[in-house]
Amino acid sequence: MVVNKILGVFLKVLAVVVWVQFLAILFYDPAQEGVGFQIWSVLDPLMVLAIVVTIWFAIRRKREIDSSGERGLTRAYFEANLALYGGIALLHALLWNWIGSRWSYPVVSYQWLWILIDLTLPLLLFSTGRQLAKSEEL
Repeated sequence: MVVNKILGVFLKVLAVVVWVQFLAILFYDPAQEGVGFQIWSVLDPLMVLAIVVTIWFAIRRKREIDSSGERGLTRAYFEANLALYGGIALLHALLWNWIGSRWSYPVVSYQWLWILIDLTLPLLLFSTGRQLAKSEEL
């Protein structure tokens, strides 16, 4: 399906962009005062959108696996649950830090949480993007 491929490419490209930005910002804007901050302010809403797409796809995949009647821990079951609950945890962490640092109170933003988000989000998005591009139905 065309929509699956488009969403899959979007997730994979965003995963690579976040990973490159995370590594490159250390060289071109280490204090994150200029261009780096502006790039993150563009990427943050896209990351939220990508996580919501990931959670939506994981819910559909988990329902499909749960209705198949298979028992036991299979690879598909593990992947679906990891994508769902990992996506929920990342969405919560991203919104907590993003809202806290941009709108509420800047001291609420934790640098270690940003690092954790920026390291794990590309892994989740890229793997979900690959699965989404390979899937037959939406």
